[in-house]
Amino acid sequence: MQSYENEKIRSEFTNLIDSNQREQVYQDFMERHTGLIPRNFVLNHGVHFRIVLRKLSFGSDYKSDFFFLTKSSIDWSAVFIEIEKPQSKFFRDKSNELHSDFQKAIHQIKTWQSWLSDSGNAAGFLSSISDIRVPRQMANHPTDFKFILVHGRRSEIENNDQRKQLIKSYQSENIKIISFDSLIEGIPLNYPLNIAVRKNEFLDIFGDTVHDGSIFSAIDPSKLRVSSAVQKRLEEGSKSPQHLVECNGEYVDAWILAAQKVRIHN
Repeated sequence: MQSYENEKIRSEFTNLIDSNQREQVYQDFMERHTGLIPRNFVLNHGVHFRIVLRKLSFGSDYKSDFFFLTKSSIDWSAVFIEIEKPQSKFFRDKSNELHSDFQKAIHQIKTWQSWLSDSGNAAGFLSSISDIRVPRQMANHPTDFKFILVHGRRSEIENNDQRKQLIKSYQSENIKIISFDSLIEGIPLNYPLNIAVRKNEFLDIFGDTVHDGSIFSAIDPSKLRVSSAVQKRLEEGSKSPQHLVECNGEYVDAWILAAQKVRIHN
């Protein structure tokens, strides 16, 4: 059944990237089918809370199409994903000169990287996501900022070694450039994620299933907004010892507590 679903998504997304759509159309499809969201730079604890933030604003002028945290036992990576279009070009026609599409996209990534290289900007950004950058004992652990650019089609560079090397030269240990074709290859390997949005003091988590239930014991549930289906599931309790929390001197199910505090989003 899962194989059938993967093939269906693969077919639909292939048809979609073969067509000429607005950038938002591709992002919307990826939000519905989160196996397409790239997992470059994921550390050994996986995507943190299996949550991906959409349209995350930072600084005064910047907005990342997708963003997720990932951690190991000793450090964090904060991963920003910029989605262009399949029709966006790497090179000018019949030339190895960079196309303005790619120049503009890589300039944006470099601008974000430069802004975050300022210690004050980095500290301010990390403070803005402190609610999800838990456990608290890791609050002072180092965070590396990573960037993924999803741009164009593989066919434009795959049979030209010079083009490959030119694009590779714009990559680094903190920047990865991938084509839309690469997203398709990740479908059978990638576990599902929840799309979420930061709205003032709340985190809106979308979907009728939350893929990592530990979020309800790690984060103040009064700051979370979920679907009514998730709220009802929380009322049943997790029935797992890993979701027990101390309350008034005894251990109780964090999900049952969360059901009383979470808000329902529209």
